[in-house]
Amino acid sequence: MNNHGVSDAALTAPDEHSRALTRLMTSLADISPSAPLPVLRAAWDGLGLARACGLAAATAVPAEWDSRQRNAETVEYLLARELTRTDAANSLTLVLQPATRLSETRGTVWAATMIQSILDFTRTAETVAGATADAATEWDDQRSFRACASLFDELGACWRGERPSYQLRITGTSASPWWEVHPSRGSEQPRRRR
Repeated sequence: MNNHGVSDAALTAPDEHSRALTRLMTSLADISPSAPLPVLRAAWDGLGLARACGLAAATAVPAEWDSRQRNAETVEYLLARELTRTDAANSLTLVLQPATRLSETRGTVWAATMIQSILDFTRTAETVAGATADAATEWDDQRSFRACASLFDELGACWRGERPSYQLRITGTSASPWWEVHPSRGSEQPRRRR
């Protein structure tokens, strides 16, 4: 069971990712912005679920969602890096759960439902991250949560098709906890950077 009442075993089907993201979005809106650690946990888990939803939609209807998923991937990477830079992240081990592949054909309406759950989550996460930055007492939390608020807005813009030209370019020498392995290439668990 994760921190938001979602059984990890329940996340074995792509359909459950969207429902779990909706439940997490609801709980995120109820977290006090003066508590950076619960906000960080919810934002991290939500980012993982949003990624899983996006990958599922791009697999189901590549003509419509594949290019947006590639653009969103860059912002997902930046968000993950920023979340690990918060002061709150010092007391956590952040682990990305591998995304589940589609085992059957899904249609355009199903994919659009997945994307809508991402858009709903990004709006809520942007608001909560901004409020957390305003309430934070640690400078790292103020800076990182403020950056995350902007990045959640950018993630939503990618899925709405408003940011068509992002490309993921990793220039650092240390591996990101988010991108050590792509879900389609294996399920090794990423390590937290610090």
